Amino acid sequence: MALIEIEQIDSVERFAVIRRQENEEVYKCLNYLSPDFQATLVQKQLTESQAHTTSSTIESCPSITSSQSEGINEVWREKMCVWIFRVIDHYNYNREVASVALNYLDRYLCKHHVNVETFELLSMTSLFLAIKMNEPNPLTITSFVMLSRGRFDMEQMSAMESSILWTLSWRVNQPTPLCFVRNFMHLLGKSGCPADVTLEIEEKATYLTELSVCDYHFVNHKPSSIGLGAILTALDSESTLPLHILHKFFNCVQSIARIDPFSKRVQECKNHLYNTYFLDANIHKDDIKSPPSPIHIGQISPECIYNIGKSDYSCKRQKYVSS
Repeated sequence: MALIEIEQIDSVERFAVIRRQENEEVYKCLNYLSPDFQATLVQKQLTESQAHTTSSTIESCPSITSSQSEGINEVWREKMCVWIFRVIDHYNYNREVASVALNYLDRYLCKHHVNVETFELLSMTSLFLAIKMNEPNPLTITSFVMLSRGRFDMEQMSAMESSILWTLSWRVNQPTPLCFVRNFMHLLGKSGCPADVTLEIEEKATYLTELSVCDYHFVNHKPSSIGLGAILTALDSESTLPLHILHKFFNCVQSIARIDPFSKRVQECKNHLYNTYFLDANIHKDDIKSPPSPIHIGQISPECIYNIGKSDYSCKRQKYVSS
């Protein structure tokens, strides 16, 4: 059997495995921040709470207070994502770990309604778990407690870790958008794309997948759609690539990955990435002051962290536009 045929079989098998994983029900995320979804979660928790009380205490059981029911939103999720990336960069971990941590967080929030304080604990513990599962030299739980500056202790983190694992049914090895990018790039290289152009496209697509982690818009999109959408967005910026290479790449994606690059979901991801991160050419790097990385969870609360996140994105957008 020819080497090219063996490589093609390997690619088919790799895509079959990671596509089967992303299609499993346990790895799917929903639009959990919608008012209707949050109302359903609150009612579910009230019902479960009442089911565990005696009939004599049900009447005196207080309803959820405004502080307890204060839910998180897209801004809070973005703040936490920025903090997660800062911690990962501070300790020189693989940035793909952020995608894993946010996947844990999003899937957990599809099952539980939480207040802001619990959300902070959940975010920190999700990162702790993602690092422990994917890095050879993970931080200890004691180190994470120190990062919280007294906001949480070991018992709280251990309890949250157990809650995350049970909620996720111990399924913690989901494929990430970057995982798909790497496999798609292999197909692009085999389609005749020059090595230097392939590297440039992969770099841009990788940045876009990192940005997508912090963007709630992509929560209920499959990793394959995000990854391919990132590559298509990066390809749009490479005007020198011959059409026959693009056509061959698209054919490989359809025949080997079994994914339609022109499907509605893929194109939706591509359009959102392009419109959000490629069209903003009005930001100049000299106007952006990069503050030091926050290394404890208490620093996520000020509104300046939200602005820091926007500045980070703007830097990357400017890099795309100028490249």
